[in-house]
Amino acid sequence: MVETTNKRARFARKDVAEIATGACIMAFPVAVTEEVWNLGAELSGLHVLYFAIGSITFLALMVYMLQHGTVGPDHKVFVRRVFSTYFLTLLIAALLLLGVDRLELFSDPFVGLKRAILVAFPASFAATAVDNLGS
Repeated sequence: MVETTNKRARFARKDVAEIATGACIMAFPVAVTEEVWNLGAELSGLHVLYFAIGSITFLALMVYMLQHGTVGPDHKVFVRRVFSTYFLTLLIAALLLLGVDRLELFSDPFVGLKRAILVAFPASFAATAVDNLGS
């Protein structure tokens, strides 16, 4: 019997570096736009929650499709990859917003979180694309 291995079955440090690189590629140009700053301040928390849920859902579909429709016998790796990618991207988005003084960490942390979620939406897709290019 021929045993096939899924090279995406592990989540290594190399993957983290690729995800961080991809997230930075898209997060920086988005994080420095006034539109994101205004949307983060004006959108309701519910609408931003839709962005987060949509982002995670589409990210899961993208990871699944880029792995050629295979999750493998261990679904934990798939779930860990999706959520790790999203939260690492969210962290990078927050750090970039902090760098341009738009995170509002102390004065209005909820607005800062909303802005980070908005920036993480496109950045998570770029992070996944770069992660899959490197494999």
